[in-house]
Amino acid sequence: MGRSAKNRNLYTDGKVLINYSTAIAQRLSNGNVVFNATKYSVSTSKIQSWTRSAIGRCIVVEGVPMGAKDLQRYIG
Repeated sequence: MGRSAKNRNLYTDGKVLINYSTAIAQRLSNGNVVFNATKYSVSTSKIQSWTRSAIGRCIVVEGVPMGAKDLQRYIG
């Protein structure tokens, strides 16, 4: 994360990785990364798996509703 990029359903603004309008990972201003482990679909699970292995240490959140753009509010 750090540069913006866009695909049809997967894109980032450099801080938040969005898949089908839902945040999958978010870099906070303190440098920590929040990872959304909520289960949605098979294709999203694949993207979550790839993302999780790429980011390493992170804060994991669950129970994030579809369409959520800010993961910070789900930290526990």
